Amino acid sequence: MSSTVEPTQEERAAATTLLHMIWGLHISRAVHLAAELGVADQLAGGEQTAAALAGATKTDEPALYRVLRLLAALGVLTQPEPGSFGLTVLGERLRSDVPASMRNWAMLADTVGFRAYEPILEAVRTGLTGAEIAYGATIFERLRDDPPRAARFDAAMAERTAAFAPSVAAAYDFAGMRLIADIGGGQGTLLAAILRRHKHLRGVLFEVADVARRAADVLREAGVADRCEIVAGDFFADVPDGADGYLLANVLHDWDDGRAVQVLQACRRAMGGGGRVLIIERLIPDDPRGAVPVLLSDLNMLLLSGGQERTNAEYGMLLAAAGLRPGQVQPVATPYGVIEGFAA
Repeated sequence: MSSTVEPTQEERAAATTLLHMIWGLHISRAVHLAAELGVADQLAGGEQTAAALAGATKTDEPALYRVLRLLAALGVLTQPEPGSFGLTVLGERLRSDVPASMRNWAMLADTVGFRAYEPILEAVRTGLTGAEIAYGATIFERLRDDPPRAARFDAAMAERTAAFAPSVAAAYDFAGMRLIADIGGGQGTLLAAILRRHKHLRGVLFEVADVARRAADVLREAGVADRCEIVAGDFFADVPDGADGYLLANVLHDWDDGRAVQVLQACRRAMGGGGRVLIIERLIPDDPRGAVPVLLSDLNMLLLSGGQERTNAEYGMLLAAAGLRPGQVQPVATPYGVIEGFAA
């Protein structure tokens, strides 16, 4: 519907904001491309021209320039003069050689993830995941059949864990424990951070076999391999017995309530009378308005795995259903929290 009425400044601003949301795919793909090409690594030594970057990345200079120009407008790159680019604080995170790297995370925005987002309407109508509709399989089955992409996924999860692992190690009181088991602990990033800080602890990393094999290097480089055992298995069935604490970091949000309770029940069976579960997850606040990052993650779970992000109260219900008594919630790194569950 057309109109000759001049829009107000507020209406123009609203249209610009909405258009930015509509074009979110373009932004994601541009960041993904920069990560895939290693643009930030090329710029680690200082500013370069688009021509030099095109030569280093084996791309078409005019086409690459247009992507770089957008990334500069978004604040990922600097553009001190036409045709020359450098890194901003955001762009530094796309380097592969920095502790806070998010390059692998950016590289997850590839065709596999986007295909699971294409059938969002059917997913909302049917309750199936986008991955099931797109692939006829769960996202984890899809990754299992694609080892290179699975390795990238694991590296991205390690990057994400590295963002909160030091906070967990520093904020939570592990003094009364001797053995902790990291269930579904990926490449061992969290367990390594905890063992480095708490020298009295020993650890068990419990993961599926393919991921567990990649954890040995992480634990060795952290200097904690001599205090950690790596065990392969299925956390829906049984987990190692006798730990004082069972860590579940970014695990339960991958699963629906029924499967999440199964994981918690496996931990409950394995722990002694004084044991505890420590759930480390993003928490949806009671007032979710403005909680965009965790709600985006929730949508991601809906479409990829059928899991969900939850409130503290919802995690309490899962613990109770598994025969565990909810304890305290220790905030560690917004929006993450450590949720305790004790043998009931």
